[in-house]
Amino acid sequence: MSSNDVFKSDLYGLYNLIQASMLVYPKEMIIDLLRNWFDEDSYYHYSKDQWGFPNTTDHTDLPPGGDIPSPNDNSLLSTRLYIGENYRFDGIYYPAILIKSGGMRYVPISINREKGSVKYEDVIYEDGYGNYSTIKRPQSFVTAGVWEGSIIIDIITRSLRSRDDLAQLIGMFFAEVSPEILYDVGIIVKPPQIGAPSESDDRSDKLYRLSMTLDIRTEWRREVPVGNLIDAIFFTVDFQDLQNTNAPVANNLTINSEISITDMLLNI
Repeated sequence: MSSNDVFKSDLYGLYNLIQASMLVYPKEMIIDLLRNWFDEDSYYHYSKDQWGFPNTTDHTDLPPGGDIPSPNDNSLLSTRLYIGENYRFDGIYYPAILIKSGGMRYVPISINREKGSVKYEDVIYEDGYGNYSTIKRPQSFVTAGVWEGSIIIDIITRSLRSRDDLAQLIGMFFAEVSPEILYDVGIIVKPPQIGAPSESDDRSDKLYRLSMTLDIRTEWRREVPVGNLIDAIFFTVDFQDLQNTNAPVANNLTINSEISITDMLLNI
């Protein structure tokens, strides 16, 4: 399992946050997967331009049905549905698949956020005789936790059949096709919950709606590097009469010793 989240803020790097897939990453990943899913369809086809936006070209002087792709070519002139974030392009054109976050909550993996876990790296040393030794050196301290929440998918169409078709296709996609894909990118999706259909008036026409809820689980992770923080360990031994708690520490009998972290790991 991995996360390909891209960070724009400096705070992630300053505080060694290497994974924080709470809100932005799951939503954008689900939008991208749905776009790729419907890009393969010849009827409910999603098309994007060279910048990644929905491809809505000018239909002036085009014959009816000119935006329907041929059986051998899915690169049509215009997209046949909108897939994107809610609130931004609400009601621009239909059918529309609108994705938004339904809220998240923090769930600790352990009481101490896995604090105390250490990530190790293999270091290979070679002596003067050509002998190789492989040791594990502490690389970073790790803390981690879990986010649980939901992603809401609103389907809005002007056709009863389109609404039901899209709901069925999206439900099957998240129930069977995409779980392994999402798992590989660090998102666990529980079985989708499909709500009851509804309709509303839109001037002289109707809008047919249906909402689906995806319960998701993602992880956050912080790795604080320690590889360059520990160069040597100092030992100090003081001599004192332990049977007498008031006995002073013997002067001039203190032993100081220094050993490097490499020598300690190699048992030299």
